Amino acid sequence: MILNHYLPKILTALFAGLFIFAGIYTFGEGLLFDRLFICILIFTAVVCRKNINVLGVVVVLLLQRLLEEAAWSISLLDFQLVVKASFYFLAIFAYWKIKYDQVAKVLLAALIISLCAEFYWLYQSQKAVEIYWYVGILASSLFIRHLIFMRVSFTEDFFPKVAESINLDWQIYKVYSLVAYIQLFMITEYVVRGIFGLNNILIIYKSYPYASQMLSTYIIWVTFNESYKLLLPKLLKA
Repeated sequence: MILNHYLPKILTALFAGLFIFAGIYTFGEGLLFDRLFICILIFTAVVCRKNINVLGVVVVLLLQRLLEEAAWSISLLDFQLVVKASFYFLAIFAYWKIKYDQVAKVLLAALIISLCAEFYWLYQSQKAVEIYWYVGILASSLFIRHLIFMRVSFTEDFFPKVAESINLDWQIYKVYSLVAYIQLFMITEYVVRGIFGLNNILIIYKSYPYASQMLSTYIIWVTFNESYKLLLPKLLKA
């Protein structure tokens, strides 16, 4: 009885400490952090392989990582005009797809600000800042929210008896709205510096790596934490 009461709290504190350490240790090491992120997701999927709802969330998060890696590889291509146009086209498509979401207004604002800035820089024959990357990240974040929102419906098509909403859905859904807002702030600050010449405004620019690392660490922690909470009662009974 005592074990059942205190063990979840102890494990939560332990895992929180481990993930905070991992987030700090891998700061500035993007490749290492990505590998850690993917490994934890795969480990969670293996441990919770009998819980189709957890597996669904893990698949969505893995898809997001794959999309981001693919987008990064595409952004490195030499055909920058085509790459930029592709990013904006996909962002517009994403907005059309998820415009029911209130946070979609963030993507719309980012598109308006970015496209206006792009046309201004083109008109002025000025080198454009590569803000399209942040537009792409924003669009992918909201698309992930869309997939999480639709996950139960998708799951019901194949597993109608076990499909249900879990707390992990809500946690991931909320955190990706924060990711979206951070991208909008980053885009806005870039445009303010690039158009108005206010080069000393670097608040978001300097905070961005820390905020991104913190949110990414939270995503992997909450995924693991919420998953083991669903698994722990069965382990204690065993």
